Amino acid sequence: MDAIKFKAELLAFITVFSVPVLFYFYSWNDKTRLFLKSLMKRLNVSWKDEGIAFISEKLAGILYTGLIPFIVFFLVFHLPPEQTGFVAGNTFRYRYIVLFLILLTASLSFLSSKSRRIQQVSPELKLKNWYPAHLFISASAWIIYLFGYEMLFRGILWFVTFETFGFWPAMIINLFLYAAVHVQKGLLIAAGTLPVGIIFCLLSYLTGSFFAAFMIHSTLAISTEISSLYHNPDIHFHLTGRAR
Repeated sequence: MDAIKFKAELLAFITVFSVPVLFYFYSWNDKTRLFLKSLMKRLNVSWKDEGIAFISEKLAGILYTGLIPFIVFFLVFHLPPEQTGFVAGNTFRYRYIVLFLILLTASLSFLSSKSRRIQQVSPELKLKNWYPAHLFISASAWIIYLFGYEMLFRGILWFVTFETFGFWPAMIINLFLYAAVHVQKGLLIAAGTLPVGIIFCLLSYLTGSFFAAFMIHSTLAISTEISSLYHNPDIHFHLTGRAR
């Protein structure tokens, strides 16, 4: 029994410390522009540098918050899906709560994106002229990136620490790390992650899955991008034409 407990605690500590390590390399990639340089060197593209930078940043995110954690925890440590929230769980049971939060998130994003401060950072794909292909690429990149992101935070991190330490320690650990990885974006944004993080952790606790958090987080990102695109007078959307 002691050996089982030791293994569980060791796995929990590895999980906790893996988050800052992964985000350190993610931040390092953003500073060195490793993916950006690789894309510019290997791909013959007609997109402007801003578009390549967006794709580069999201590819790095998919790697460090999605692919590497999947390999480490699922293929190396052999964690079963139900112990990481990688199942539907009771998500359908709480579908009305999830749907309400999705609609509320989209509505608040639409209203908040009227602010020039929001428009300065969103959409992250910094192009003056947008086409339908840009919307598809932006939304797809966010969805894939945030699936790995929530798999790490409200999946692996939440369920492993909850199983080992209990509800409140798992909540504190999750909120602290979630805020810490946002500090470089400003203290206000880091503080803003706390209520969002609480809601996401509670949803994972109730549903036994990170899928609800993933759906709401994706709604937040994509609706903010589209709403900022709509409200920003400096950006023009064209229904026809070719993305470039």
